[in-house]
Amino acid sequence: MSELTKNGSENIATVTENNEKPLSFGSIFTYGTGNFASQLSWTMVSTYLILFYTNAAGIAAGAVALIMLIVRIWDAIFDPIFGGIMERTHTRWGRFRPYILFGSPFLVLFTILTFTAPDFSPTGKIIYAFITYLLLSMCYSVVNVPYVSLPGVMSRKSNEINRLYAAQLLGMTIGMIVLNLCTLPLVKYLGNGVEAAGYQKTAGLFALIALPIFYLVFKTSKEVVTVKKEHTVAPKDAMKLIVKNKPLMVTTVYTIVSMIGMFGRLGVAVFYYMFVVGRFELITLFMMMQVIVGTIVMPFAPAVIRKIGKKNTCLLSMVLQTLAMLMIFFGDPTNIPFLIISHVVYGLGYISGPCGSGMTVDSVDYGEWKYGGRPDGTAFAVQVLGQKIASAVGASLGIFIIGLFGFVAGQPITPEIAKGINISVNLVPAACFLLSIIPLFMYNLPESKVEEIRKELIARHEEKA
Repeated sequence: MSELTKNGSENIATVTENNEKPLSFGSIFTYGTGNFASQLSWTMVSTYLILFYTNAAGIAAGAVALIMLIVRIWDAIFDPIFGGIMERTHTRWGRFRPYILFGSPFLVLFTILTFTAPDFSPTGKIIYAFITYLLLSMCYSVVNVPYVSLPGVMSRKSNEINRLYAAQLLGMTIGMIVLNLCTLPLVKYLGNGVEAAGYQKTAGLFALIALPIFYLVFKTSKEVVTVKKEHTVAPKDAMKLIVKNKPLMVTTVYTIVSMIGMFGRLGVAVFYYMFVVGRFELITLFMMMQVIVGTIVMPFAPAVIRKIGKKNTCLLSMVLQTLAMLMIFFGDPTNIPFLIISHVVYGLGYISGPCGSGMTVDSVDYGEWKYGGRPDGTAFAVQVLGQKIASAVGASLGIFIIGLFGFVAGQPITPEIAKGINISVNLVPAACFLLSIIPLFMYNLPESKVEEIRKELIARHEEKA
C-alpha cells in the first residue's frame, strides 16, 4: 500500500469515466466564453462603477467606499453559505450547472439596475445604489461560484484542468479588452450627451450578449466527477475541512492579496490616465494594453505551468507585476512610450492566470485524499468571496486614498491630488503583489504529488466498485 493510501481516508468522489478522453476544443472554448460573459457584468463594475457613482450618479466618494465595504461584509456571510448549498445540490444536470442556467438572467438584470441613476434625493441615491449593488453581488456569486468550480468536476487530469482555466482566463482578458475598448464610446454614443443614460443602455446591451453565452456554457460543460448524496459534507464540517487544508488556505490568501492589487488598480486606474497622464484619448489604449498582452501570453500558460509548476509561475508573475507598477510610479507620466513598455511588462504577469484556480482544485483533491471530504463548492465560494473582497477592498482603498489627498469630482487636480492618485493606482498595487509572494512560499503541493494523489483517488474508487 502506498504512503498516500496510508494517509488517506475513504474516497467519496466518483469519476463517471475512469479512462477519460481529452476534452474537445469546443467544450474548452465554450467554457472559456463563460468568463467573457461574466466580464460583461463584473469588469463593467470593477472598472467603471466608481466612476459612474461619482460622476454620473453624483454620489460622494466616501459613501461609495462605505457601500462597497458593507456589501463585502455581507458577501463574507452569503458566499460560503451558498457554496455549501451548491455542493449539496443533486440534479440530473449535476451540482453546479443549474445555477448558471437559472442565475444568469438575474445577473444581467441587476447589472442594468446597478448602472441606473434614478432621480432620487442624495440619500435615496445612496440607498438605491446599495440595494442594487448588493443584489448584483449576490447574483454574481450564484453564477460565478459554480462556473469557476466546473473545471474541478469536468476532469481529473491536471493538464485538462489547466486548459480549462487557461480558456477561462482568456475569456476574461478578451472580455476586459472588449469592455475597455467599447464602454466609454458606447456610453457617449448611446447616452447622446446624458452620461447616466449612456451607462444604463450600455449595461443593457452587454446583458443581451451575455445571456445566451451563459446558456451555452450550461449546455456543453458536463460534470464527470460527482459526489453521492450520502457522502456530501455536512455544512458544519465543510469550513473545518477548508480551514485545516493548508494548501487551500495559503492559495486563498495569495489570491486575495494579489487581487487587491489587481482589482484595486482596475477600479481607479482611469483616474490616473485622465488626471495624471492627462491624455483622455489614450485611456482606452492604456486600459487595454496589459490585457492585450495577457491575452497573447495566456495560451502559453499551460505549457509554462508544465515546465516550472503553478507556484513558480505565480512567483514569476508577481515579480513582473511589481516591477511594472514601480516603473510607472517612479516614471514620467508624460513619457508615453515608457508607459506602454511598463504596461507590456505588467501584461506579461497574466501568464499565471490559471494558477490560482488550478491550485484550488489541487488543494481540494488533497483535502479529499487526506481528510475524506470534498467541500469543493464551499472552497470555490471562498475563492470567489476572496476575489470580491479583493475587488471591494482594493477599489475602496483606492478611492479612499484619492479622497484623502483632496480629490473632489469636478474640482481642479492639484499636484497633491495627482500624487495621491499615483500612490493609489501604482504604489499600493505594487505593495500587494510583493506581499502576495509570502503565502506562495508556504504552498507545498507540487504537481508530482497532485498527480499521485489523483491516481490514488481513482484507485480507491475502483477498489470499491
